[in-house]
Amino acid sequence: MFYHYRAILTPERRKRCFFHQGFSFCGVPPTRDVRHSTGNDSGGMNMVFAWIAGVLVVGFIILLSSKVECRISASRENKNDEILIDVHALYGLVKKRLAIPIMNFISLSEGLGVKSQFIDKSENQLLLELNRNIDKRTIQQLFDNLRQLLTHCVRFDRWLSDTLGHVHCTRMYWKTELGVGDAAETAMTTGMVWGLKSSLLGVAFRFIKLHARPELLVQPHFNGTKFTTEVTCTTHIRLFYVCVAGLHLVYRIFKVKNGLRTWQRVLFKV
Repeated sequence: MFYHYRAILTPERRKRCFFHQGFSFCGVPPTRDVRHSTGNDSGGMNMVFAWIAGVLVVGFIILLSSKVECRISASRENKNDEILIDVHALYGLVKKRLAIPIMNFISLSEGLGVKSQFIDKSENQLLLELNRNIDKRTIQQLFDNLRQLLTHCVRFDRWLSDTLGHVHCTRMYWKTELGVGDAAETAMTTGMVWGLKSSLLGVAFRFIKLHARPELLVQPHFNGTKFTTEVTCTTHIRLFYVCVAGLHLVYRIFKVKNGLRTWQRVLFKV
């Protein structure tokens, strides 16, 4: 009977058979057409996923190639002190500022009064404001906390030198005006300040890569008493090296027993 059914299926009748939802009304499944359609759909989806993965990889590389710029400005004129630390990251999308506009010496017992402000420059918004007194006890506690952090990290000095090796300095400006009331003493003090600046920068640039000639000025005032100074330093480091340095630091902390717990306790306490 089956052979007889195939026999009466003439070519004209076969032409009138049409497909619906992947199967013909004549009972013959169009396997070849379905297979080709499925292959085309899967190939298109693979192409979309490949494009998405490529865009994500390129975006991640661009993100890690961005620079984290830090600009430090410090000035003192008479009794007015100001320290500004500006940090820009992610091609300028992140802008933060630490401002210390007031530093007043109160007394020997109470120490130095410091007012600090954390500002979001992108939104021009004050995030946090702190008022602290730095006295002998505060300095002693700071040294104790630093000692605990260093003892619970393997070769912190090596980690610091390796990290600073990726920091680039693009500008260094340091101007000082001074006078002590006597011409001879002013001249001697000017020479000492020159030597102090050269020694400090010589040590710093042993670790940091310098890409610009430092601008150092010492201007003496022989006929009066005066002391003003202005420092501007601009540096940058790639975000990739910041992430690598962070991972290396965590690894060195984990290698010491109770290292992570000690760092968390000290940092959160501060």
